[in-house]
Amino acid sequence: MIKIEGLKKSFSKTEVLKDINLEISKGETIAIIGPSGTGKSTLLRCLNFLERPDAGRIKIGDCSIDAQKVSEKEINNLRKKTAMVFQNYSLLKNKTALQNVMEPMVVIQKIKKNEAEKIALSLLEKVGMLEKKDAYPRELSGGQQQRVGIARAMAIPAELILFDEPTSSLDPELVGEILKLISNLSHESDTAKIIVTHEMNFAKEVADRMIFLEDGIVAMSGTPKEVFNCQNVRIQKFINSLNNLMEKE
Repeated sequence: MIKIEGLKKSFSKTEVLKDINLEISKGETIAIIGPSGTGKSTLLRCLNFLERPDAGRIKIGDCSIDAQKVSEKEINNLRKKTAMVFQNYSLLKNKTALQNVMEPMVVIQKIKKNEAEKIALSLLEKVGMLEKKDAYPRELSGGQQQRVGIARAMAIPAELILFDEPTSSLDPELVGEILKLISNLSHESDTAKIIVTHEMNFAKEVADRMIFLEDGIVAMSGTPKEVFNCQNVRIQKFINSLNNLMEKE
């Protein structure tokens, strides 16, 4: 069980997250949608303390922390329970695809290199990147780099995987293959997943629950059917604007 209570975050005088409360079950996939600049990525970054929340409690499994009085040890324990797939891939440029996937196992989990390599090779095969195991990020396309990023996230035995707009930096023709990969993975494990996305059809297909975030608050939470069929004018306007944009493309 993952529980978020009273999460708040401000930058200067701008309150980005006002009072976020969420509960996520084991294996549940949550899609977070909403206009740009409403705190979606900030929420994800607060959950693993890449951004430090101003207030609130975060509980992931047996790790529970208070943002206002948290130690570095508690932050490190929390991060061991989360993995993240970034929109700009964030691969280590001086390491190969294989080494990038091995990195969290060796550095965070302290797994021996030969064991980490076996696991990494298996994960690269799973995401269709085994043949590129010795390639450096500069030698890979955006889609290939994101596949490596997903394999790296899977290398951590996390209770929660965070996907921060994983297709936003990709060329349109590569978006479908990454969404298909994430969709397949979402049905394979009991790891909870939070996906920030503007891909409405994907969210509708893969999510157990959708959350509409606006002005730093959860404006709506429900099944994809409930969200897409809701009578909230603001939410429908947002969904329709994205659908119209996709049709033009």
